[in-house]
Amino acid sequence: MSEIFDRFEALADQSKNKVGVGVGERSVDLLRGIERARCYAHIVLVGAEEIEGWDLIIANEPEKKLVELLMNGTVDALVRGTVSARKALQVLKERAGLRRIRRAALLSTAQGNEFFLTPVGIDEGNSISEQVYLVTKTAELLDSLGITPKVGVLSGGRAEDKGRARAVDRTLKRAEQLTRRLSAAALDTTNYGILIEDAVLSSNVLVAPDGISGNLIFRTLTLLGGGKGHGAPLLGIPYTFVDTSRSGSAFGDAIIVASALSHLRHTYC
Repeated sequence: MSEIFDRFEALADQSKNKVGVGVGERSVDLLRGIERARCYAHIVLVGAEEIEGWDLIIANEPEKKLVELLMNGTVDALVRGTVSARKALQVLKERAGLRRIRRAALLSTAQGNEFFLTPVGIDEGNSISEQVYLVTKTAELLDSLGITPKVGVLSGGRAEDKGRARAVDRTLKRAEQLTRRLSAAALDTTNYGILIEDAVLSSNVLVAPDGISGNLIFRTLTLLGGGKGHGAPLLGIPYTFVDTSRSGSAFGDAIIVASALSHLRHTYC
């Protein structure tokens, strides 16, 4: 049930790449996480304060420094850590010439079922074409790990709920269209409607109806439901950047994912 993260861990153990980690608010969770990941990567911290015993670069604007280190090749990958998501991602967009940020979050339930969830940003996945792109790139990532993608599409209700509310009908229609397009692209895709509890049992890519509901699923699972977030890689860019939630505690896992993905970068960009 932990097949995906196990693959990342094995790759990180082989590669031990250099990973930059942002330190805004220093937290016990962050320090525990980076300590745990020390044997999987050469970790370079970037923050405004000295942290004894660590390779650290002092920077008044750590978000800018992190992106600079990534783009000039000083580090192989980045983990956002506890610096501002808005600032770090905006700097990356400007420096790398990106129009938008796209992510897929690797999650696991309290029972150990693992899957990528997308979209997870509140401004992501606002069209069927965007969702097709997100799923396709996530599927490529899984393929690069030697794992066959199985996609579960979610909506706001069951098929028999059609006609109860316009908002629900819109999500049902989009889920049907998305399922057809992904199936036509030779991806093993099932429309689960609102039954996320069934989808997690047999899918390793879950597609939320939109970024807002995806973000709510992420936060409910990891902050209330006993699940875990292992990091959210950015998709479709020529750099390895793994986003993290400052509310979470899986910073070590995100470093492991980043170290592994920097080794596989060419296969999923």
